[in-house]
Amino acid sequence: MARPRAACTLVVSMALLLAARPAAAQGVAEGLRAIVDSTVSVISTTTTDVNGTVTTTEGTNWYPRLTLNADTLITPTFRLSAGGMFELSTSDTTSQFGAGGDRVDVSATLLRMRPFIEVRSTNQAFSPGAGYYRRQNRTSARGTPTRTLVSDDYAAYLGVKPTGLPHSDLQFVRTRTFDADRETDDTTKDFGSILSRYNFKGTNLYYQGSFLDTTDRLRGFQTRQVSNSARMAQSRSFFKRRLQWNAAYSVDRQTLTARATGEGGEVAVPVAPFAGMSALSDTPLTVALTQNGGLIDGNLTASAGINIGVPVVGTESQARNIGLDFVTPTEVNRLWLWVDRDLLVNIANAFTWELYTSTDNITWRRETLVSAAPFGPFDFRFQIDFASVTARYLKVVTRPLSGAVLDAGRFPDILITELQAFRTQRAGEGGDALVRTGQNLNTDVRLRLLDTPTLYYEGSYWLTDAPSGYDRRTLSNGLAVNQRLGRMVSASARAAYEQGTQSGGPRTATVTNAILTVDPVPTLTTSLLYTGLNEKLDGKPNDRNGVSLQTNAQLYRGVSVQCGVGLNYSTRTTGESLRDRFFNVSGSIVPRNELTLTFSYADMHSERSGTFVGNPTLRTRTGYATLTIDPIPTLHLVLAEELVAIEGERTRNTHNIGINWAPFPDGSLQFILAYNEAVRPLEFGSERIFRPGVRWVFSRQSYIDVSYQRVDNDQFVQRTRTKIFSIDLKLFL
Repeated sequence: MARPRAACTLVVSMALLLAARPAAAQGVAEGLRAIVDSTVSVISTTTTDVNGTVTTTEGTNWYPRLTLNADTLITPTFRLSAGGMFELSTSDTTSQFGAGGDRVDVSATLLRMRPFIEVRSTNQAFSPGAGYYRRQNRTSARGTPTRTLVSDDYAAYLGVKPTGLPHSDLQFVRTRTFDADRETDDTTKDFGSILSRYNFKGTNLYYQGSFLDTTDRLRGFQTRQVSNSARMAQSRSFFKRRLQWNAAYSVDRQTLTARATGEGGEVAVPVAPFAGMSALSDTPLTVALTQNGGLIDGNLTASAGINIGVPVVGTESQARNIGLDFVTPTEVNRLWLWVDRDLLVNIANAFTWELYTSTDNITWRRETLVSAAPFGPFDFRFQIDFASVTARYLKVVTRPLSGAVLDAGRFPDILITELQAFRTQRAGEGGDALVRTGQNLNTDVRLRLLDTPTLYYEGSYWLTDAPSGYDRRTLSNGLAVNQRLGRMVSASARAAYEQGTQSGGPRTATVTNAILTVDPVPTLTTSLLYTGLNEKLDGKPNDRNGVSLQTNAQLYRGVSVQCGVGLNYSTRTTGESLRDRFFNVSGSIVPRNELTLTFSYADMHSERSGTFVGNPTLRTRTGYATLTIDPIPTLHLVLAEELVAIEGERTRNTHNIGINWAPFPDGSLQFILAYNEAVRPLEFGSERIFRPGVRWVFSRQSYIDVSYQRVDNDQFVQRTRTKIFSIDLKLFL
């Protein structure tokens, strides 16, 4: 352990010397930035099982990390970026199993290095570039041999953006992943892509092509994936914008070939979803997910708005439901869930993943539980493997990171960026080939027939031919009207008739909706809404009709309330009928600038009849309230309470208390106190977390955190008491 610590100390010392150079220094050092981060944690855990056996664990963890980044112009048209991250993780743990039982000592060390160098042109019209990125993990533990895993990326880039012509971005990346002895991994991946965009007089053209060649030398198999995607969109208006027309067409083609010359290997075939979906809910069997395009936009670094880090007091701590809509039942047995940062091993292993499937995004079926999904080591993603399932809707459910996990305080934000689905299969001995082609066409026209009332004709045609085999063609004709009926009342309505085919069978539907809004004063608005879908698929009814009343009111200055009540009726092609009643109210009260109360309550009751599986009735009530108090400018207090009551289950409640006090006006010294108590169903038991701490910001953004944490966890199978003392130092140089 001494050698890695000495190496890390040497690197830190060099960084401090470089950062201390005079401001007049030239070259790479001129743009050098360094961050030194070091965390030391001492943990003590006592676990008592149902038989009364007591296990005690004492451990010490140390995480020093150095981040370097240099950015400078080496010529007037080329910029050099270089640097890296160097991190050492060490842990020493001693466990005692029962009085007079076995004693186990464990020591482990992980050294991670991420150096890189990149040169890019600053020319906007023609911008070549190249880069080298190395990722290396070196792990060692008492009683096991040291293992080193390396991944090298050699990249070339080219951007071509001439005025008035298509703009294109090209890249090629060769990745070599191997262990030091070439015993467990020796893989080469070649990835190339081109992205081209062109806009001419309202016509948008887009093309993206890519290939990925993978060679696994140890297992003796090769794969090649080729993807081509093209899209064209156009918008026009005529007759002084009385007639508007839009059209878009896209086509996608994927080719996958695999060849095995040795023992073979596993090929992961991407499964393209129609939509990404998500929701916050502790009732995964009944929650309806809403669309979340950020989950399937192909951007592996941008947040999709879902955080699975440690919840801050006063924020939502409900389970995260993250899913996909494939439009038609599709076979899947692997998910990749990407996040925006690297995670420690114990942090990644703290998450469990429940898999659910659904046919309608209303009623879900629990398929399995994945207790721990592999993470990394070089890609910031979880790999969730499970037995193959075939469904239209698929989701995983996980809870935010518990503050009881060692070093969880370092991860308040773990942002989900992407969810990808795959179907894995063995590579064939001779050769496997898979070709998938899909296309979409959407065109619509809107013609203003009358000005008073405003009356529109709306027509559209939608064609979908998905690679999964889903086929849909829809022709829609409808009318839309809206009119102000005096000073206080306005109304709008739309009715359309749709006809076409879906997955080879006939489909007809009547779509209607109407809204009546009353706003007698600017602070009060009430709306009556009706939505209807009367649909037949292969002659079988698939109807959804609902009516609701929504009110938004500002009763007094600083007092606002929103409430709603409604009733929904549904009939499915399976013969099942549903009736849902709901009521919700939320609002905020701000009697003084230093006092804020926010609250919400929802009550939903569902009744099922006809042909169905499960309970005929279900009632769910949820309540949430947060009180924020700022008695003086330097003192902030948050009190939060959450209740979830499901018919036939134990009521779940969560209490949160948070205090932040900065005795000095500049906020350089902060005292923090947090308390969280959660009571969940019997299998999860109860959890209480008490965490006092202090932060001293002593130079610009540099600070030191000192905290103590006590966690009491009572479950059906065991009782755990944990104490954690930690010090976190961060220096910005």
